[in-house]
Amino acid sequence: MDVIILVVAMALLAVSGYKLAEIFWEYKAGTDSYSALEESFVKEIEPSKASEEESVQQTEEAAESAETKQAQIVGEDYFPSVVVDFAGLESINEDVTGWFSMPVLDIAYPVVQGSDNYYYLDHTVEKKGNSSGAIFMDANANTLMTDYNTFIYGHNMRNGSMFGKLKNFIRDEDLCRNNPYFFYYTKDKSYKYLIISYYVTIDGSGTYYIPISDDAYSDYRRLILKNSQYQCERDFPDYSPIVTLSTCYGASGSDQRFVVHGILVETRDAG
Repeated sequence: MDVIILVVAMALLAVSGYKLAEIFWEYKAGTDSYSALEESFVKEIEPSKASEEESVQQTEEAAESAETKQAQIVGEDYFPSVVVDFAGLESINEDVTGWFSMPVLDIAYPVVQGSDNYYYLDHTVEKKGNSSGAIFMDANANTLMTDYNTFIYGHNMRNGSMFGKLKNFIRDEDLCRNNPYFFYYTKDKSYKYLIISYYVTIDGSGTYYIPISDDAYSDYRRLILKNSQYQCERDFPDYSPIVTLSTCYGASGSDQRFVVHGILVETRDAG
């Protein structure tokens, strides 16, 4: 009997090890794929459109670790100048609508928009089946970023890829306080968003609402500021479009979600 139990235990261990290895290699394939896309199609031509004082700080930071860089406070002029080869990305996938970047967490990915909000849950930008999926915009969103609220989704990957790093805001509020911006680049425009709120919610809550009037927008903004676990200390405009980043949170299969709301504070022409 003891021998049978031992054999069964070893078999279960072998199966578990195989499954873990399979997950690891799938994660790695997804990460390597996106890293290759960034290396091939994206170039940051200057650290940022920052003040002279910030430029000096950035030079001094060059030899420091990524964690130390994240601790530096950026000013309102901060705007990384990024050139994206959209023709190249679109040759791989015509669903590419833009490039997302959040420097403070070192998040950078192409954004796609499918005909529904399911396909890219388990397909990469290259349309390969992978549990990492892709960073994708809501299927009904206006790609000109003019909606009162635009949703962008990504998985909360265990290895920190995709939107797996967003939860770091909860662990260290200084990350957002020191560098509260994320950016969205398209063929024609570059958009800068100030993070004004983040918190844990549930799927289907009032957070997942798209206002269609000024009054509804005002109500929605009051809601997300009330729910926020973070107090934004920087000024932001009224009635400016919001982008909501959404990812899973908690145990696998949970209906909990972690969301980050950014409000548009600056737009520049591309190039």
